Amino acid sequence: MPRLFSELADLCVKLESTKSRREKIKHISDFLGKFGPEEADEAAAAANLLVGLSSGVRKLGVNIGPATLYRALREQQSVLTPPTSLTISEVWETIEKASSLTGKGVIEARKALLSNLLSRASEKEREWLTRILMGEMRHGASVGILVESLAKYLNMPLEKVKAAEMVLGRLDTLVKNAVKSGLHETRLKLFTPVKPMLAEYAYSPEEIFEKLSPPVYLEPKIDGVRLQVHVGDGMVKVYTRGLKDVTESVPDIVEMVRQALSAEKCILDGEGYCVDENGRPTPFQETMRRIGREKNVDEALKELGLRIKFFDIIHLNGEDLWQKPLDERRQALEETVEQPLINPLTIADNRDMVQEALETWTSLGYEGLMAKSPKSPYTPGRRGGHWLKMKKALTLDVVVVAAEWGHGRRRGWLSNYHLAVLESRGGGFTPVGKTFKGLTDDEFRKMTQLLLGIAKSREEWGVVVEPRIVVEIEFNEVQRSPTYPSGYALRFARIKAIRTDKQPDEVNTLTDIEKIYNSQRNPRKIQSY
Repeated sequence: MPRLFSELADLCVKLESTKSRREKIKHISDFLGKFGPEEADEAAAAANLLVGLSSGVRKLGVNIGPATLYRALREQQSVLTPPTSLTISEVWETIEKASSLTGKGVIEARKALLSNLLSRASEKEREWLTRILMGEMRHGASVGILVESLAKYLNMPLEKVKAAEMVLGRLDTLVKNAVKSGLHETRLKLFTPVKPMLAEYAYSPEEIFEKLSPPVYLEPKIDGVRLQVHVGDGMVKVYTRGLKDVTESVPDIVEMVRQALSAEKCILDGEGYCVDENGRPTPFQETMRRIGREKNVDEALKELGLRIKFFDIIHLNGEDLWQKPLDERRQALEETVEQPLINPLTIADNRDMVQEALETWTSLGYEGLMAKSPKSPYTPGRRGGHWLKMKKALTLDVVVVAAEWGHGRRRGWLSNYHLAVLESRGGGFTPVGKTFKGLTDDEFRKMTQLLLGIAKSREEWGVVVEPRIVVEIEFNEVQRSPTYPSGYALRFARIKAIRTDKQPDEVNTLTDIEKIYNSQRNPRKIQSY
């Protein structure tokens, strides 16, 4: 019998009523225990709804703005349909469908779906449906707590469940496998992409050696799109960092891989990028536009050719390599892939070598450099402090939290953006500046539509929005400011790129801002940007 949404609502009430982490874990573990192996899909849907994830990857309701939800609520309040038995699967499928709709009349179509769902819900169900759709659960159950609950439910060491989470890459897949078979085997699976390993920021050569013991591996940092390539059974599949299959959009990369590979089965991690007529990497936006092309790919091939450089291998001919040290993985990579498709590497044991590499690579059009510990394992979806990235230009990833209506030529567009960083990993956002520079007229138009769709409130001057849109910005310096609660402001900020491939929880933190501010007073360090 399908599980009722009221059961999930009851769980949410319990979670909200206790501050104890241990009690929350017990409540979720007991809830998972209600699902049999044949109900694994429902358990996965329940987990996604519980922590506000869409398809286990994207934030729930990314395409359902508050305005649409409020209209749906107003409409359903006038409908006197008595509550019916909503199931977890039905709620999940309806929300996913509403979120994925596009095209003309999409707002009305979403409103109709949500109105129907809300009109059939009881008062308690309606409250939690609304919270799910708004992304404001406020019951204290994070992904981390859910993973701990799985460990308790399975009576399994937490580290083993965390390892499975890294390998499987998606929360819903983790829960589904746990309920169905108990996570007895944690192995990478061809054509099931995993989240890429992430890097932390370093703002000087000195900081690199404060965090990593010499010698370190240095690689040029390409301003491209992270791509994961799976090879096996005569097939080549290409996935983005968001785990989207883009194979059909990148036939040139597929052919390069076929020509340059000696292995029958492998999973490779690399960076895709476009080059100009001189062979220099082009800006990120051009690469993103090229890889995102789903129609007229043949024309795109003529306009912008793609390249790829691989820097890691995490599976080779049936053997998982992700837990092996980087120096062993690098050797396997060089034995598997022809040299032209491998990212260059140099070894450094002092700051001058790092500075020289940075100057050399940025002069060739690269964005900066990566510094890696040769003994680091590959940790999917994690920042373990083993990989560091350093750029010559001052750049940060930030999130847009509000936008003002423009004046003059920009009249009618939301074009002055309030920028924020994370107060801390897993925390809220704190503003650090504003900018109206960097975007084209077409991008202003598109941003206006996006921002209106995620507006939390509308004011005479503009809108306050859900923190969902990530942008990469360039700026000249960080200065002290009494204007912002953070105490800092970015001077001469301008948008370099709209990062649709990144999530809000991946942006820079206030700690990063403080480090830049402190380093500006050290002339030896400031030359490293």
